[in-house]
Amino acid sequence: MAKDEIRLSQLIQTFGPGSIVDLPKVSVLIRGVSDWPSWRPKKIRERRLIFYLTKLLRNAEGGESWLEDDVELELWEPPLNEELLQGPNPPSVPAVVFPRWVTSPLNEEGAGTSNRQKLERYTANEQKRRRESKTPIRWVGACANGHIQDIDWRWFVHVNAAEQNCQQDLFIEDRSSGSDPQYIDVVCACGAKRPLRDLYASDRVLGPCQGRRPWLRRAGTQECDEALKPMTRGAINNYYSQILRLIALPEDPDELQQRISQFPVFRQIETKEEIAQALKFSEADVKAAVSGHSEDEIWEAIQELRRREGAEDQDANSAPNPKEAEFEVFTSSEKIGSEALNARLTGRRLQREEWDDRSVDAECIKRIVEIRRLCVVSALYGFTRLEPAPSPFDENFEEITLEVRGQPLAEKVRWLPAMEQFGEGFFVQIDSAWFKEKLTDTSIQQAFGTVENRYNIWQSKQANRSPYPGHAYLFAHSLSHMLLEQIALEAGYPATSLNERIYALSRPGSTRISKIGILIYAAGSGSQGTLGGLLQQASRFTGLLGRGLERMSICGNDPICSTAPTPIANDDFSGFGAACHGCLFTAETSCEKRNMLLDRNSLLRMLT
Repeated sequence: MAKDEIRLSQLIQTFGPGSIVDLPKVSVLIRGVSDWPSWRPKKIRERRLIFYLTKLLRNAEGGESWLEDDVELELWEPPLNEELLQGPNPPSVPAVVFPRWVTSPLNEEGAGTSNRQKLERYTANEQKRRRESKTPIRWVGACANGHIQDIDWRWFVHVNAAEQNCQQDLFIEDRSSGSDPQYIDVVCACGAKRPLRDLYASDRVLGPCQGRRPWLRRAGTQECDEALKPMTRGAINNYYSQILRLIALPEDPDELQQRISQFPVFRQIETKEEIAQALKFSEADVKAAVSGHSEDEIWEAIQELRRREGAEDQDANSAPNPKEAEFEVFTSSEKIGSEALNARLTGRRLQREEWDDRSVDAECIKRIVEIRRLCVVSALYGFTRLEPAPSPFDENFEEITLEVRGQPLAEKVRWLPAMEQFGEGFFVQIDSAWFKEKLTDTSIQQAFGTVENRYNIWQSKQANRSPYPGHAYLFAHSLSHMLLEQIALEAGYPATSLNERIYALSRPGSTRISKIGILIYAAGSGSQGTLGGLLQQASRFTGLLGRGLERMSICGNDPICSTAPTPIANDDFSGFGAACHGCLFTAETSCEKRNMLLDRNSLLRMLT
């Protein structure tokens, strides 16, 4: 952060519009995408993702669309840093100073105590900032609807309403060395004094939220009936990004169609006769793309490309869930995609003798597919504060709307920041017939039922939470986490570099889950992806499974971990089952459910 720079993945996953970023000399709030520079380095073309995002943005809170009218949503990679750009003024992501209250050490004349600092409003006077060390205040106010604002410290310290117009100097006084709010006071030169612990005294101590959205320049406020709650500036709950991810599926255009699709000039051609005229006034690289092909061949390629794109759009419009299409691709044939250098998905099904060494019973596994190359396309479309939003695909997509308490990235969205990450992994298909047969065991039913009961009790206390996703999801998710942790131990991957995608799908018109699978992958920015270490784990699957089950049989937190109390005594769900940081929990960035819906008891009963 020494150069006020953040990585591309951070900008989309952690520090998107509306988030607070600590820079070396100041704290800032990232502006909405409507204020970002018009120059963008790379347009990301993924029609399936654009379709789902458009559906989400058009069904925001109260039926209000977050998408600008009569605009086709686009996905663009955000501006890169100056090392990759030419010119003295490379484009950058704009930000606004936040919070506006700062603390600074007292000078020698005004220093009554060494642990007292002056509390004042931020000033943009550069000369003054160079002479004085100023630190942004650690506490801000936020609400469950995603709004954020400065705390009115004069209003806070002057409990007596008659004194709230006092304009004398304010100070922060720390009576300890641990920065604990109960030992920190806000003090006014008039004599008023109030401890910071009062911030947490009740939900209404800061008054009602004013609906402020400082990341939006022209639509900065909206009506809000929530209470303002104190939040530390760097807390994890001040920003939960809402991200939609898809696995890019293979496309099969011929080489000429691929070249034509890269140049917009060909999309404007309506008849074969226009080709010669278009090429006459085109750049050299456009002419080179179709060099050696006749006008008839070029026209046929243009028409075929349009037919194929239209068919893909029609398929996307009828797809209730993107995971359906991904599961079908992984399980439909022996070979996936192509071996071309620019392929977005390449893989093959392993024969059973390639991965089953008979060291453990792997009857539950129907298929393993090694994926030598995949492309994960991610787009940021909103965010929440205080608590995370559920995934859009937690429910039937035909009925889904945006999380009610989410906030948009702009007043009206025209485009969204997105990125492509290339990598590798393997897909595991679980035999649904085996799973159905195992569920006839009374003890297994009881283990799953305990978790389902706990989930339903917790879900009844929450707003906007999806129903229990089923025993198949719980099993597949727990198995996935066991494999993630085992791979991190054996293959040398940090757990944060691995990701999962869980498939527990039913046939159209049915609630019975008939498709169960796990995708474990590692992906990174850049076209080269990873180096093959994860790919090799597919052929060692039974060994991973056996060693993982042996490790899961005992947790360092047992017997507390393996004993899931029901009903829940409070809102702490503790993973909803036998799961903790000593066994099934992994990095939250790797888990698609933020370490929820995990249970070691049911997993062991199913597999041992």
